[in-house]
Formats: sequence, structure tokens, C-alpha cells
Amino acid sequence: MASDSLTYAQGQTATITAQYVTLTGAPIDVPDPTIEVYGASGALIHGPVAMVHVMTGFYYYDYAIPNSLPVATYTIRITGTVAGIPSAITQYLKVVLAGTATDVTLSSKQAELIAALETYIRCAQRIPVLDELARCSSATNDRFQFSWPRWNLTNAEIRKNDEIITSGFTMDYDTGTLTFTSPLHSTDRINGSYNFRWFTQVDELRFLSDALGQMNIEPGGFNNMTLNTVPDPFVGILMMGAVKNALKELIFCLQFQQPKTVFGGKEGVKEAIANFTSLKENNEKEFAVDKKQMKKATFPQMRVTSTPEFTLPGGRSRWFRYLYSTGI
Repeated sequence: MASDSLTYAQGQTATITAQYVTLTGAPIDVPDPTIEVYGASGALIHGPVAMVHVMTGFYYYDYAIPNSLPVATYTIRITGTVAGIPSAITQYLKVVLAGTATDVTLSSKQAELIAALETYIRCAQRIPVLDELARCSSATNDRFQFSWPRWNLTNAEIRKNDEIITSGFTMDYDTGTLTFTSPLHSTDRINGSYNFRWFTQVDELRFLSDALGQMNIEPGGFNNMTLNTVPDPFVGILMMGAVKNALKELIFCLQFQQPKTVFGGKEGVKEAIANFTSLKENNEKEFAVDKKQMKKATFPQMRVTSTPEFTLPGGRSRWFRYLYSTGI
């Protein structure tokens, strides 16, 4: 998630989400989901504070950005103990001047849509890699690199000569880089088991935005929707378009050498591409048909009476609560 960089203006509330999974990708609750915010100098400026539990393995936190917080890029550190193993990832928060319009700000509604998209592409977001041999990436024999970045918050295992080790090194989950405090011997062998995400949160937001753009240019339909205003009856159509976009990028990535290793190399990836292509085409056809029906959608006019209504902290909608209460 290191490549995620969300932009918010001074005075806004930044919604930060986190998912905790086991090595095999199953969601799991943790006893200590915590968030901290650090400045460019590395100084702690907010937290540590506990995140809010929504459903199994899923947590969020609303960070109210002070108007006085200087314009800069900040580091958000999310931690938690998964199955007894400490785990940590980082996200990046770009703070701009109050009142600035931004394109990649993650609103509450957008967080809901990303969470919904995760249910459709969850296998690509929870990929297990078991017992991978790390390669030494330094002349001093103290830094080792695994194949995949964007590790999930999980109970990752590091082994040195087949023995599990828990100290004497630092692990960068965002880049898949392992750094030892002392150089290792040239004959030492380092293996790791972990779980990683194919797409970043920013990628998912782009898949949704691009799909909505296609919906907005449909003749006779609703042509001015944003991710914050898309009507709930159209969310299913939006998901089909976003999944189509995700599959298109995944298929493109699998044309190259390194991504092929996830599916067992050249031969294994042929079947994977064929299956993904079939799924993409099905989504494309359904998306094309359903978005044409938007022009027929009508919403009854009504008088609106404002009454107090319970929401999750941060003003989550009833649809959001339904999504997570049912585990969709």
C-alpha cells in the first residue's frame, strides 16, 4: 500500500481503512488495530489510537485534519497483531490548503464503494505466497527482497535456514524488503510466507471512476453522477464496470514475466488469462446492457423531512451498515 497517496484539504476528515487477514487470506479480527500519523521528520503528530471495528477483519478510522496542520505529505502507520504476529503497513496522506478541490480525496461514500468492490475482486487482494526464497539485494548481505510488495496486515512468517525468526530484522511490508541488523553469512537461506494485494486503494478508486465515466456518457441516462452522488440502484452496474476494468489491468499485467510467477509460470498463466478474459467479457456484456437501462430509471418525487438517524461514526449511511452487517 505504499503507493497509496490520498489527498485531503485542511479541515477535512480523512477516512482510513484497514483489513487484516491470515496467510491464506481469511479475514481475522485482531486485538490491537492501531493507527498513527507521522510528519515528514518522523515525529508522531497523531495517535496511537484504536481503529473502529466494522466487520470481521475490517476496521476504519476518521482522522479530522486540523486547519493548522501544515501542507505536506504525512505517513500513516497501521499496526495490529495477527494470530500472534505483529504486522504493520503504511499509507500516505497529502494535505493541501483548506478549500482546495482534489480528485483523489477518499470520501465516506468512496470508501463504501471501494469496500464493495473488494468483495468482487477479493481473491486478487488476498494472494498467499508460501515459503518463497528471498534474494539478497545488497553487497553487505544484510538486505533481502521478496517478489511482491503491498503485503496485507497478516501473520507473515520469516525463516532463516528453515527456523522461524522474529527478531534481528525489520520488515517493510510495503516493498517486501527485509533488512537485518547484522550481515548474514553467504550460505544463510531466507524464506518468507506472506499475503499481498495486487491492486492499491488508488487503483480501485480509478477502476470505479472510469466505470462511472462510461455510465455518464450513456445517451439518455444520468450524465452528471460522481462517486459521491451515484444513486444506490446504480451501484451494482458501477461494480460490474469496475470489475471489468480491474480484470483488464490484471490480464495486461500477466503478459509479463514476473506476474506470471503467481500462476506457476508460462503454462499456468495461459489458463488463468483465459479464465480472466471470460470473466471480463461477461462483465463487459452485462455492464453494457444494464447501463443502457439507466435511461428508464425514475425516482419518485417526495417531500423530504429531516429527522435524526443513527449512523456509524463519520456519518456512514444505512447502505454502508447493511453492506458490512451482511458481509456482502
